[in-house]
Amino acid sequence: MSRVSVDGEEVNFEGEIPDDPSRIYELLMGALSEQSRVVVKFFVDGKDALLDEGFPSRYQMIEAESVTHDELTLKVVIESMNQVSETENQFDAYVANVLSVAWSEVFKRMDELITKIQPFAELIDNLAPYVDAYDPPWGGKLKEVSEKQNESLGHILNAFEQGNPAQLSDELSVCFLPVFKRARKLFSEDIIPYLKQRVEAE
Repeated sequence: MSRVSVDGEEVNFEGEIPDDPSRIYELLMGALSEQSRVVVKFFVDGKDALLDEGFPSRYQMIEAESVTHDELTLKVVIESMNQVSETENQFDAYVANVLSVAWSEVFKRMDELITKIQPFAELIDNLAPYVDAYDPPWGGKLKEVSEKQNESLGHILNAFEQGNPAQLSDELSVCFLPVFKRARKLFSEDIIPYLKQRVEAE
């Protein structure tokens, strides 16, 4: 007989247990979302179907693991902050050299830095559903930072398209870097402490 467990506890279904693992996953996600939790591991007969990016058609044993939305958000935030820990200094150095090095070098280095900042920019955008769902006290500040960052990134791309190093330098030093630093400060002083407090209280 097929069995399903979540966080070490067997799940009791009303009626027959579905045969399709993907259907089990959908049901668990729906039920757990009502508890502000999300499935992070989904083992089907010993293999994590989430990592394998595919669900088999049948199963004998499903073992799922879940975390709260707060736990998952905190983990993602800390990982992203660690990724950009050195990026601020690199941007400072880059801005100082924009007007004094060849445009080809400016272009090449900027592409590298945008690649490094992209996870952080995506993090800010991806926190929007959390803000909408839980209305944290820092939600308004994050939305404002997100809007300013997206606007500034658009101006940076425009400066590249026009081949305008002066405009690029101004946008980076006057707009983008202050917003980036403000965002990092918001995460370190407000968002991370808030999430840690929520996780510890759960």
